[in-house]
Amino acid sequence: MIKFFRKIRQQLLTENKFNKYLIYAIGEIILVVIGILIAIQLDDFNEDRKERKREISFLQKLKDDINLDIQDLTSTDSILTLYQSNQEEALELLLNTKSVQDLITLDSLIDYNWNNIEVNRKTYDEMLNTTGIYIIESRDLLNHLSDYYALIEKYQHFMKEIIEDSREYIKTPKLSPFVFIRKHYRNPSFDINRLDTSWIRNYNSPTYLALSNFYSHVMGAVNGNKQRYIKQILKNSHELIDEIEQELRKINSFNK
Repeated sequence: MIKFFRKIRQQLLTENKFNKYLIYAIGEIILVVIGILIAIQLDDFNEDRKERKREISFLQKLKDDINLDIQDLTSTDSILTLYQSNQEEALELLLNTKSVQDLITLDSLIDYNWNNIEVNRKTYDEMLNTTGIYIIESRDLLNHLSDYYALIEKYQHFMKEIIEDSREYIKTPKLSPFVFIRKHYRNPSFDINRLDTSWIRNYNSPTYLALSNFYSHVMGAVNGNKQRYIKQILKNSHELIDEIEQELRKINSFNK
C-alpha cells in the first residue's frame, strides 16, 4: 500500500501536476490522521473492555464476600435468638434463685461469647490498595460500599468497648464467691456446706448485685447490641447485593 501511494506521488511530480499532487498530499495526510484516530479509538476500546472485565471481577468477588458474610451473620443471629429465648427464662430465675443448684441452672442459661462481629473485607481492601476502586463506574455503588464497611467498623468499635466492659464486670472481686462456686461445683471433693452461700438469697449483697449487673450487661449489651448490629448489617448486605447484581447486569448488557 505504501509503495502504491509512493508511485502515485512520483508520477504526479514527473508530470508536473503540482496542484493535483498537493490535493493528493492533503488527502493522504487526512487518511493518515483518520487511521491514527481509528487506532486510538480501537486502543481505547480495548482498554475499556479490559477495565470492564476487571470491574466485573471485583464486583463478583465483592458479591461472593458479602454473601458469605450473610451466611455467617445469619447463623450468628439465629444463635443469639436462641440465647435471647433462654435469657427470658433466666431473668425469672435470677429473682427466684435460692440455692447453689438454682444458681448453676441460671448460669447455664446465660450464653455469650467475647467474639466481635467479623466480616470478609479481602476484596474491598484489595480495591482500596490498588487501582481497583477507581474502575467502578457507579459512584452511587462506590459510596454505598464505603458506607457499608464504615458502618461495620463503627459497630465493631462499639462491640470492642462493650466486650472490654464485660470483662471488667466479671473481674470484680465481688464476684469471687460466685466464680469459685461455678469453677468447683462439679468437683466431687467440693463441699458446698463449708461455704457461705447466704449471698445467693440476699438481693442486697455485693456478690448478688455484681452478678445481677454482669448478667444484665451480657444479655442487654453483649448479646442484645450484637444482634441489633448484625440485623442492620444483614439488611444493608442484602441491599448491597441487589445493587451489585444490578450493576453487573448493566455492564454485561453493554458488552453484548
